Amino acid sequence: MMSELADFVLNALRQAGGLVDPPAFGIYDVLLPDELAHRWQVPAYQRLSFDEESGVTVGSPIAGAAHKAGEGMEEVTAVGYGHPLLETLAEEVRAEPACTQVFANTVRADKRELLPLARQALSFPNARLSEVPRQSEVTALCHYLRLNFKAALITDEKQEQLVSVVMDVQGGFAVPELVQMERLAQLEDEPSPGRPLPAPVRWLPGAAPLSRSVLDGLLERATEAALRELAPSLDGLRRRAARYLELDRARLDEYYEKIARDLNRRLDRTGDGSEDASQRRAAVKDKLAATQAERQAKLADVEAKYRLRVELELINLQVIHQPKVLLPVHITNRSTRVERTVVWDPLLHRVEPLACDVCGQAATRLMLCSGGHLAHGDCLLPEQCVDCKRVHCRLCTGQMSRCTVCQRPVCVPSLNRCAECGQGTCREHVGLCHAAAGQSLDSSPLPPEHPDRSALQEAPSPPAPSPPPKEEPPIPPSSAEVKDRRAPAQGKPQKGRKAAAPAPRTASPPAHKAPGRPTPSRIEVFVESDAPRVNAFVLTKGGKQVAVRSWEWTDQGILVLCRCEHWFSCPVDGTMLAPADPASIEAQLKAQIEDLRREYGISPRRVLFHTVTHGTARQVPRLTLQAEWKAERGEPSPE
Repeated sequence: MMSELADFVLNALRQAGGLVDPPAFGIYDVLLPDELAHRWQVPAYQRLSFDEESGVTVGSPIAGAAHKAGEGMEEVTAVGYGHPLLETLAEEVRAEPACTQVFANTVRADKRELLPLARQALSFPNARLSEVPRQSEVTALCHYLRLNFKAALITDEKQEQLVSVVMDVQGGFAVPELVQMERLAQLEDEPSPGRPLPAPVRWLPGAAPLSRSVLDGLLERATEAALRELAPSLDGLRRRAARYLELDRARLDEYYEKIARDLNRRLDRTGDGSEDASQRRAAVKDKLAATQAERQAKLADVEAKYRLRVELELINLQVIHQPKVLLPVHITNRSTRVERTVVWDPLLHRVEPLACDVCGQAATRLMLCSGGHLAHGDCLLPEQCVDCKRVHCRLCTGQMSRCTVCQRPVCVPSLNRCAECGQGTCREHVGLCHAAAGQSLDSSPLPPEHPDRSALQEAPSPPAPSPPPKEEPPIPPSSAEVKDRRAPAQGKPQKGRKAAAPAPRTASPPAHKAPGRPTPSRIEVFVESDAPRVNAFVLTKGGKQVAVRSWEWTDQGILVLCRCEHWFSCPVDGTMLAPADPASIEAQLKAQIEDLRREYGISPRRVLFHTVTHGTARQVPRLTLQAEWKAERGEPSPE
């Protein structure tokens, strides 16, 4: 039976490119490549035996048996602990990273109905999640890549620590929850029979999951994730280094200031009369200049000494194979549709977050930009189009321009090109691009109250018309009154009664009512419990939707979205409200709903409130916001 020592040596020789013949009389014939034999300074052909007690070949019974088996055979080398060949192989093995692969075969990848779970786990403020026709859940083999780094944090002293980062190969982002994966699943060395096909790489389409291009990209992203994990340690070292730098600067300043004062006193005592005095003054000035130069050099050395540097060295990596459940979905808004893949992780029992197309980091709350990208709020352009109000991310900078007249941002599709000069303007300044003898009109700076919708408006929504005087609700007319009203319209007055002139109309119709359009009858408000969102639907008597206005909490404030007959020119759509304090946030939303009610001329009795929990709506007597509205404004809820 082969010992552990023989197993290690022979496997290391085979991995290095050597050929090993089966043993005869306990002796192994080994042929090494010429380059390897020259580097190790050993013969290319060797005959090895293994004696774990010692490496002495003299008097070895195996060597004696081999000598009796045939004359003229080469000398047999007995390899034991402490033998030079064993030490050389150990150094070679330590020089190469120990890369392995394991398989998570015991997870259950049989999850179904992923679309409702994805709608609960993922949030899109300006889009919605929908299914892809004729697509269902499939099981595919996904991969994780664990990279272990040795991090050296260097200032005036050097600190070293190990950092482990687990990357989702298909998603391209770090998964900190799986750093200790061995505690979550049983990892095996061999795959289970009948494993599914590999899943495609979503962040690098067309590349194989473990190809060189994928591994290079993951190494770069893992380095950034390791630096983020080291951020607390780096902040502490940076503060410490800044403190010691301040102390050393003060010490050097005090030391060289003292020398400079002494030299200046000597310079003042030196007269200007004689040639000897002039030479002494020149010598003192040279010393003073040398002192200043030495001071600057010492300060530069101290700054370099306390400058924080981080060195990351990849030690090894591990590939983890795990089956997951995938479902293609559509993410759409009024102008853009993209297809993404929702992934159920049976190991963590959750829907995986999606990756931001700009920074590559994972997130459960993303914006859909007009270029077809999913992006964080921080990855969007700071200025958006003032005309169409579509969202653009940093990858769409080529789609943004500016109005020649007012210099406000306008996207290229919304830019109005002049047929004469070819310059582009916003919708408000069409025809003014060549108003001054062919030159663009230099408009005065925008006042603070200018309605620039590209900026985040901290003021509330535009003022609504003053409310009508409070009146009692109208009493439904009787059947006789209905007949009286219909008679003049038909031209047949009732018998024995004069036709009454039609009463003058005291109230004007709603501003949004136009010929041929349905009349709004009621407003139904739905408060979602799974996301900080309130939707108000303006409906007709038959239930037809006239408009919908949404208020959603974001990191920048309360985003107002409106889908009404004004389309892109709606002055409310896309505005951002400054949130009130937690005690007044419900009153602020009630005021917004009241503005919508007055805008469409609907009775206060026709405003209904609902609470939506897991897709089920329940009517409630008044507007009641969830705790998330108050917990996300710098006052995190306790967990």
